[in-house]
Amino acid sequence: MKRGLVSITFRNLNCNEIVALCAENSLKYVEWGGDIHIPAGNTGRAEEVRKLCADAGLVPVGYGSYYNAAADIDGFYPALDTAAALGAEYIRIWAGKKCEFDETVADNIARCVDAAASRGIAVTLECHRWTMTENPDIAAELARRTGCRLHFQPNPDIPFERNIYALRASLPYLCACHVFAWEKGIAGVKGSDVRLPLSAKLDDWRQYYEIAPDAYYLMEFVKDNTAAQLAEDAETLASLASIARETDTADGAKVK
Repeated sequence: MKRGLVSITFRNLNCNEIVALCAENSLKYVEWGGDIHIPAGNTGRAEEVRKLCADAGLVPVGYGSYYNAAADIDGFYPALDTAAALGAEYIRIWAGKKCEFDETVADNIARCVDAAASRGIAVTLECHRWTMTENPDIAAELARRTGCRLHFQPNPDIPFERNIYALRASLPYLCACHVFAWEKGIAGVKGSDVRLPLSAKLDDWRQYYEIAPDAYYLMEFVKDNTAAQLAEDAETLASLASIARETDTADGAKVK
């Protein structure tokens, strides 16, 4: 299992501290955020973080930019330069600011994909509420039309079965999964979701992993924002692969 961390999980920590946490918890792959840790356009910081990761045996696999394809594409290029300086495999962007399909946004995403491909970098969309990718069918259509990839994360507003559907819809284009355990908050109120230990959603994540074992599994937003909770959740995440194998073995035995 390719396990890692999204750096914005700890916006209060500096890049050295993030690297240390990842190394301590065997989280090899890091998606670096573009708001605090490596702002778009700061290629010098990106190069420094790239070296920090290399020295610690980590991989700066992704750059989580805050470019939204609803905006002018000129805003994408500083983020792309930063992802390249970081040595990232992919750059995350956002798909508009509403759930309906938008041709202008789709065209911008396609242009981003072309620009990034010339630098050897993939563009991925986070399947996120309040954007075009909230609808898994639209997310898959965007990926099919533009050549981008997708980040899956469970939507706490919908039933588990719908999240399974969303993951299966994204599977041909899947890049990574953002891993967290949330319960639905107050309807329509952003930021009201209730964070839980990852163990509370262990069976959900076992099923996600069985569907998509080759994706990156990047931890994000732990309960109470503590290093202790990260350590506990990292152990839970590491257990998924063995649990999935045991389930497969048991299911195979039943079939026989």
